[in-house]
Amino acid sequence: MTLNQLSEGQSGTIHTLDTVNNALVRQCGTLGLTPGASVQVLRRSRGNGPMQIKCAGTLYAIRADEAAQINITLV
Repeated sequence: MTLNQLSEGQSGTIHTLDTVNNALVRQCGTLGLTPGASVQVLRRSRGNGPMQIKCAGTLYAIRADEAAQINITLV
């Protein structure tokens, strides 16, 4: 399951980043969105818009196409 598949209020643990985009890997690492980190989806935009997530007490907005590259294990 990927981060973009979670519904509002659902939580999960990041399992892997499924991307060859080094910039995205670095950005996720800087934000703490790394394997083992817990995330919760707070809000979703309609369609393929950005979603608001919470990780380690901090709120982030992430694009749906980027969230689709973050594999999640449901909590």
